[in-house]
Amino acid sequence: MGAFSNKRAVKKMVQAFQKVLGEESIDDLWDDRTENTVEVLYTGLMNCVDDELFLQEFLPFGSTYRKAGEHGVYRRNRQVPIEKVMQEHILLRDVFWEYRRSRSEKEHDFAVEKRVCQCFNNLLQATVQAYQTREPTMDILDPLRDELTGVFNSLYFMTRLEEEVKRSERYLRDVTVVLLHVDSAFEPESDDDDELMKAVARVLRRNSRASDILARVEYDKFSVLMPETRTQDADAASKRFKDQVLEYLAGMGDSYADVNIEIGIASYPEHGEEGSVLLQEATESILREGLGGQ
Repeated sequence: MGAFSNKRAVKKMVQAFQKVLGEESIDDLWDDRTENTVEVLYTGLMNCVDDELFLQEFLPFGSTYRKAGEHGVYRRNRQVPIEKVMQEHILLRDVFWEYRRSRSEKEHDFAVEKRVCQCFNNLLQATVQAYQTREPTMDILDPLRDELTGVFNSLYFMTRLEEEVKRSERYLRDVTVVLLHVDSAFEPESDDDDELMKAVARVLRRNSRASDILARVEYDKFSVLMPETRTQDADAASKRFKDQVLEYLAGMGDSYADVNIEIGIASYPEHGEEGSVLLQEATESILREGLGGQ
C-alpha cells in the first residue's frame, strides 16, 4: 500500500474511532491531543503492515510505544479510570481489524496479523505501565536513550566505550568503534529528517549483534561499539550496515534516494588506547575518506 493510500486509510480509521467513542458514551475522552495520538498509532500500524522492520517502533524504546505511554500518562494525570482506558484500547483494535476485514480483496497474511497483534499487545503494555508508574513519566523516557530513535545516547555510549577499552586492555582483546554519518539534504529536525534517523536506527538495530552497543552519538551520527572485533572484521560489518541501510531507504521513496552513509572506523589498540581517542579517530577517518585519503 502506498503512502497516499495509507494516509487515506488512517483518516478513515480515526473518523471511525471517534464515531465509536460517541456510540459507546465515552466520547468525553476525545480531544485534539487524543486525535493526534490515535492518528500516530494507526499510522504506525499501517506502516507495520507494509514493513516488518517497523515493528521495532512498537517495542520498548520505540517511538510509537513511547507515544502510547505518553498518552497513558496523560490519561492518568487527568484521573481517567483505567477501565475507560482499556475500553479505549479495545475500540482502537476493533476499528483497525474492521478496516482490515472491509478490504475484501486482501488475502489473509498470518505473518502480518501476528506482527500487528504484537503491536497491539505492546501498546497495551505501554498504557498499563503508565498507570503503574508512580511518577508522571515512563521507563522508556530513559536518560540514557536517544528520545527520537530509542537507541542509546552518547552519554551511555562513551561510558560503555571506556569500559570496553579497559576490559580489552586487561584481557588483551580488540574492540572497534564504527561511526556512521548520515548525509542528507533534509532540513535538520524536519519530519523527513526525523523519519530518516528512525529508519537508520531500525536497520542498525536489526542487523547489529546482541553484544554490540548501538548509539546515536550526534544528531546525524550513529556509532556501533563492537567488542572483541578486529578492524578488518568491523570494516566488513560496516559495509554491510551501509548496504542494508541504503537498500532499506530506497524502499521508502525517491526523497531518500540521495541519502549517503559515510563510515569511519577505529580500533583498540591499533588507533588509540582511550575511548575518546578512538571516537575522534573514527571521525577523522570519515573526513580523510571524504578528501580521498586513506
